[in-house]
Amino acid sequence: MSNQANAVIAKIISNKGNLTFIENEIAHFAMSNPDFWTKHTITAIAQEIGVSETSINRFCKKVGFKGFHDFKIAIAQDTHYRNMNTKVQQRDDISFADSLAFDYNDLIMNTAALIDESDIKRAVQAIIQAKNIYIFGVLSSWMAALELKQKLSLVGINAFAWNDTYNMKLSASNCTPDDLIIGITRSGAVSEIVDALSLASQNNATILTITSYNSTSITQYADIKLIASDKLSVKNNAVLSEHITFLFVIDLIFGTLIHSDNRYMQKKLNSDTIIESSQPWKSGYI
Repeated sequence: MSNQANAVIAKIISNKGNLTFIENEIAHFAMSNPDFWTKHTITAIAQEIGVSETSINRFCKKVGFKGFHDFKIAIAQDTHYRNMNTKVQQRDDISFADSLAFDYNDLIMNTAALIDESDIKRAVQAIIQAKNIYIFGVLSSWMAALELKQKLSLVGINAFAWNDTYNMKLSASNCTPDDLIIGITRSGAVSEIVDALSLASQNNATILTITSYNSTSITQYADIKLIASDKLSVKNNAVLSEHITFLFVIDLIFGTLIHSDNRYMQKKLNSDTIIESSQPWKSGYI
């Protein structure tokens, strides 16, 4: 993964001879302003450079990517890995706690750069419109699946979360075009989830995937893809929780949801009040 990410600039340079004048302008901007590219929409970038969105998409494909979004993900990872390598030398003399804190910050910031706001809004709309919602996850991603289920329940949206093959396949086999299937997996290659999403795709259900890799076995079925930074990109990856970036993505989805309609916000506040009032310390000593 890191080799692919670090090859972004090399890919651009190796293709410069095949680029038009406008595409070379886009290439120069991408290499000179990677942060702007990762934090803005294609419309904003096109306006900043003074080119069309079509020209940007054509450029991205010409240098070896499927389109703007794929290139955006790759250049965000490229920037992150190069910055990370610079920071590693600076972290050798800091405490382990501080080192972990840096890693968490890097993972969250990189995930924020990889996420397209329009995809979050599409995910929220799919949740609102779904007749039934099924969330699939195993091992560490199961914790993220439960978190999403719990958050949705706070605003009155019922969802089912499964981590076993039987219930995943049963739900996928019986789903309809009105249902939403959410697959959460770091690798994107967990066979139980891949098989279930394949069945759901045949039933024309809307499929949302949350994973750490852009082109995987599950993303081929996705109507909406959300990419979270992989923990392998940071120094202390052996001790970090694999689902930390998934929780950040879930918070983005939930935050966007409750801010999209005051009714959801009110339900969240009501749920918070009920949970708070039921805490055992309320009836204990002050």
